[in-house]
Amino acid sequence: MFDTKKGKYSDEENEQIIQKINEGIEQGRREREILKELSTELNRGFAGIMSHVRKLRNQYPERFASKDNSSIQPPDTRLNSWTDQEEDKVIQLVNQYTDEGKPLSAAIMELEKQLNRTQGAIYQRIYTLRRKYPERFNKMPEPRPRRRRKLEDWQIQRPVIRSLDGSSPYDEWKGDTNGRSEVAAALEQVNDLRDFSPTAASKNSEPEQEADETEESMVLKAFESRYGHTNPATRDKLFRLMKRFGHTRVSIALFTLPEDKEFPATVVEFLEKYLEKNKPY
Repeated sequence: MFDTKKGKYSDEENEQIIQKINEGIEQGRREREILKELSTELNRGFAGIMSHVRKLRNQYPERFASKDNSSIQPPDTRLNSWTDQEEDKVIQLVNQYTDEGKPLSAAIMELEKQLNRTQGAIYQRIYTLRRKYPERFNKMPEPRPRRRRKLEDWQIQRPVIRSLDGSSPYDEWKGDTNGRSEVAAALEQVNDLRDFSPTAASKNSEPEQEADETEESMVLKAFESRYGHTNPATRDKLFRLMKRFGHTRVSIALFTLPEDKEFPATVVEFLEKYLEKNKPY
């Protein structure tokens, strides 16, 4: 594969481009074919030639011949745009082949010969015309059934924040059957209360708020069953944690605290403070 020429176009190349295009238009040739020949003769990329011709038309519109001999081509006209006649031809031939029971690929191959377009461009134009003018087509393809995407387990699991030693409380909690059963039972009770609460039955305007209050009370109950009765300051702090991290995450952390390696040290520090505070005199 040969490398195409890069860089600025010389005056000789510009003159050759303008002369070649004007001669081709006078002969009735398609401008796309002329640009392909220029790309080969000048050893330039086709996209670069097409862009440079558009630039030359903006700079020297009077030097280019018009196809209809009326006025110059508008600067924003795309060289590969579809005309109304081409679109009518596409719709007519597609309807003819579908009425005869022939496949769409056969119509595309025939249009490729008549319009000098690639099969990909013709298929894309048929797709666009079907969306814009469905009433102009005798038959429309049946919509494909949309299958519900099945997510893998790793796509729906939340990320776990691991400690520096590589372990995570969640990994240890998975092996703790008692802890999992307690959390599951607590969450199940919360869901039952939410489903059969008077708020849900009457469809009041504040179901989510009451459900949150129910979950908070369940987590508070589980906390007090493990660590004893709480004072107002401790309850307020626990409620703030649930609002910040969520009820489920707080409940899981509540039952996995003993498995954390820093938990025993915290208990010993509290024990020391307790003994210092309640030592006999």
